[in-house]
Order: sequence, then C-alpha cells, then structure tokens
Amino acid sequence: MADAVVPISYAVKGWQHAHALAAYKSKFPSQRSQTALLNLLLLFLTDHHGCIADAARVTRWSHVAVVPSTRGRQGTHPLRVLVGDRMRFSWAELIANPEISPGLREFHPDRFAAPPGGLDDATVLLLDDTWTTGARVQSASYALKRGGAARVAAIVLGRHANPGYDGWKPILRSIKDQPYRQECCAVHV
Repeated sequence: MADAVVPISYAVKGWQHAHALAAYKSKFPSQRSQTALLNLLLLFLTDHHGCIADAARVTRWSHVAVVPSTRGRQGTHPLRVLVGDRMRFSWAELIANPEISPGLREFHPDRFAAPPGGLDDATVLLLDDTWTTGARVQSASYALKRGGAARVAAIVLGRHANPGYDGWKPILRSIKDQPYRQECCAVHV
C-alpha cells in the first residue's frame, strides 16, 4: 500500500474541480482545465513536497508514476501528458491488467504490474487525478512495491465526493464555506 496518500482537494460532483477533472481528459480536452490542473499540481508540489516526503519517510524522490487508466483509454494517460517532462524524476511504468474488470472498486493485487527491473529501492511519487474508493491508487502502489520500490506516496488531484450519498453530507456541510487553501495539505505539519 502507499506510504502516504495526499489528496490536494475535494472534487465534489457537480462543482468546478470535479468538472475540470473530467474535462481535461475528455474526447475534446479543455485547455483551460488542463492548465488549471497542471498549475494546481505544480504549485501544490512546490509548497508541499516536503510534507509529502516527510509523511512517506522519503529523503529524495527517484521516480514519478501515473495510475494507468483501466477504462480502455488508448495511448499515454492524459495526466502523464499534462505533467510531461516538468518533473526531474524517471518515469516508472505501470501496466493495467486487462483481465481485471474496470468496474472493480476494491483493491486487487494483480490489477497493475510494473515491468521487472529498474525500481530497486526506488522512491516513487504516484499521481492520480481522482480518488473515489482508493482501490486503483492502492493497487498501483502495491504493484510498484512488488516491482522493487521501497516507498510510494500518492498525490491525488481530487478526492471525489458525491453529495447524493448520505455519508458525504456531514463532510460537505463542514467544508461548504471553506475555500481551498494552498497553504495547507492533508499531511501538513
């Protein structure tokens, strides 16, 4: 499992951030959403990479990875395209197992695989756009560690929240009047 999971912000269904997370990777991607999400990620990393490293007990990152799409999207994941070469780490590859149902919403040890070699004692910063159940992030973290990574920390652009589910209502009420604050993060000391 991931040594730390740090969502940047809630992505409430029907609100702007949730829309941007869908629009940046749609069939006709929104340039505005892509720019906003890239800026959010890079600014967050600038301000909070130390918090994330401390939480994961990492002194230096060696690799960055993106949780692969499991919904049949062809080509490079839009989040990897968005990040491009803006990080000075090697990319760690993950491959989705096509035999695992894309609809599976729980951890599966064989959902992803890291190609053999190249990750021995690696410290990986794992990126994902949306966290709903956490199954994909944790399955990807497991695959990276099985591939040799020593530590994995996940940064998620948006923690999905559905106001239609009763369990979310108290949380959404408590954050209703709280704007996003860049100076804080989920593991900020």
